[in-house]
Amino acid sequence: MTAAARLARLLDDLERAGTSVMTLARGGRPQEPWTLYPGEAGVFDRATRCQFYYHAHAGATHEAGHIHTVRLFPDRTAHLVAISLTDGGRPQRLFTLNLWAIGDAYAPPAQLKRWVRAWGLAEARGEPRLVRFVNLVFAAFGPQIARLQDEKDAALRAWRAAHPGQDPFADRALEVLSAVAVDLA
Repeated sequence: MTAAARLARLLDDLERAGTSVMTLARGGRPQEPWTLYPGEAGVFDRATRCQFYYHAHAGATHEAGHIHTVRLFPDRTAHLVAISLTDGGRPQRLFTLNLWAIGDAYAPPAQLKRWVRAWGLAEARGEPRLVRFVNLVFAAFGPQIARLQDEKDAALRAWRAAHPGQDPFADRALEVLSAVAVDLA
């Protein structure tokens, strides 16, 4: 069975159980805009240096919220991809962000792609179905997530060419650097 099929099955099972990825992340608590779930530290695995957390923006109508995934370091993080979720908790879009939006350090595309290929958290690190969901998104959409790293780099190069001498990482108008719609069907 493919990773996409396993992901679809997991989401169908959650729906039948009357829950969703967002409910699992929140631990059943009501959603509050900008609050990080399941907590400020999210879910992380020291062995693999992978971390994720869920949150939603106030007034967002294009998604129910999204999961940020990062690679952990003692003094920084490197954002890999955000997983935008529908109201039903299904992944609908993957996107990368500018550094100011996520508060991490720059890493070149080749390094980011290595971390994407190595992504994985032990299910014991958090709610097992939630951890499985994020791991399966990476397994099912790994090529798309890797391609987003190149597109992010191209967006930064294009911005630098259009704004010589300026810092793209400081431009608040430059937030989403690459994105792709995804569909399990």
